[in-house]
Amino acid sequence: MVGISIKDVTLDPEIADLVSAAFDKSWQFVKTDPELAHVDMDQKRAQLSRHITYLARSGERDLWRLANRAIGGLRCEMPVGVEQSKI
Repeated sequence: MVGISIKDVTLDPEIADLVSAAFDKSWQFVKTDPELAHVDMDQKRAQLSRHITYLARSGERDLWRLANRAIGGLRCEMPVGVEQSKI
């Protein structure tokens, strides 16, 4: 997924709407998450967009799975050694 820009991707209008809705849902969580929101937010938005677009192009069509799997992808990209919040 590295190097994919949402601007460079052409999606069917219905899928583009789904990607946009999934981004909006997941961004509401990401921007307030204590583990994800403390970094460069423009970079985080781009990463989230790439994850959702990749998943949609791979065939995922469920809004909540797109959003949740993209958030999971962001967590997997977190650098090793970043202290995780205590529950």
